[in-house]
Amino acid sequence: QPVAPGTRPAEAVERALAELERTAARPGVHSAVVLADPRHWELLHFTLWDAEAPEEPGEERYQVLHLSRPELDKLPAGRHW
Repeated sequence: QPVAPGTRPAEAVERALAELERTAARPGVHSAVVLADPRHWELLHFTLWDAEAPEEPGEERYQVLHLSRPELDKLPAGRHW
C-alpha cells in the first residue's frame, strides 16, 4: 500500500497500526504484522490465518505449508518498539 504524496509518514503508520489491531482481533487470525518500507514509501500488511483465509478483493494469498514456531510462547504481543 503506497503512502500518498504529502502524507506525513507517522500518520500513515498510525492508521496502519489501527487497521492492524482490527485485523489481529478477527476470528481465525494467528498473527498479523505491518511493515514500513521507507525505500519505496509503502506499508506492507501480512496476516497469518489458522485456516484458509477469507476471500477479500484486491488481496494476494499464499498457502503456508509448514510453520516452525519454537519459543512462540516467549514472543511478546503488541508493539515491539
